[in-house]
Amino acid sequence: MLKSFFEKVKQEYNIKKEENANYNQLLETTTTFKNLFPITTTTEPTEYKITYITNDCPDINKEKAKIIASLIPVEETYLTILYTKEVKTNQEYYLIPTTKYLWIINAKQYGAYLYQNLTCKTIKKNLMSKIILLNNILLEANGTDSKLNNFISIINDPEQRENIIQKKISYLCGIIPIYQSINKIGSGISIDKNSNIVFHSKQWNYKFNITDINNYEILLDNQVTYSSKSNTANKITNFQHNCYQISIRIETNDNQIIQLPILEPNSFNTKYQQQDTIFQSNLNFAKKIIEKINDLKSNN
Repeated sequence: MLKSFFEKVKQEYNIKKEENANYNQLLETTTTFKNLFPITTTTEPTEYKITYITNDCPDINKEKAKIIASLIPVEETYLTILYTKEVKTNQEYYLIPTTKYLWIINAKQYGAYLYQNLTCKTIKKNLMSKIILLNNILLEANGTDSKLNNFISIINDPEQRENIIQKKISYLCGIIPIYQSINKIGSGISIDKNSNIVFHSKQWNYKFNITDINNYEILLDNQVTYSSKSNTANKITNFQHNCYQISIRIETNDNQIIQLPILEPNSFNTKYQQQDTIFQSNLNFAKKIIEKINDLKSNN
């Protein structure tokens, strides 16, 4: 048993020695990211995407997540998020493989690369990170073995990448969105160029064409504060000043009814007040969804 232990230690030592020799050689021959585009304009990202990024990669804070979410087009879905530093420059880069490209982003620059032009492998294992070689660029990447191995598979293995893509886009029910508005609890809508609309919640996703929708309402608890069938169809009028929850109710032409949670009851089971920021921001979010449905209805 003791002999086996020493053999294992010796083997690990030799692996580390070989890794370090390879790493030192690559330091002399590798390059850095070049010809990236400057970040000049950005779009307003959804809360959902910002929350997704910070949850998937805690090394990226909210401000950095906003940059990522505002740059990557709505039709692309993230497959994973990686925080890295370029070894030669110590410059941080956020690596985001999507359904189309590998995005390389930092606070000032970005680029998008086709998968067929990329290779990636592990060069050296550190305690809480790995040194990876992306094409001819050395990067120190934070994350668990599972997360980093998943990233490498996405880059190198087209079949595995396609499997991950299909899982990640399943919430879209087959549409390619040109518009999306989803809040931090995962509720909202995605719309494609054919006026198909997918309603999302944490638990479910339902797709309809806008022509299938008969009526839609904003509810504060069980009180209707807006209905597309009412005389106040172009505005939201008087409503109660507090509530436990906010939701949108959708009724289809074939009498299906969906209730989309917007603001869920809090853990103290107390009412939200009209002057509360959380009440106002979620009511405005609900209004934004209603306005978008109104626009689609008027165009069809």
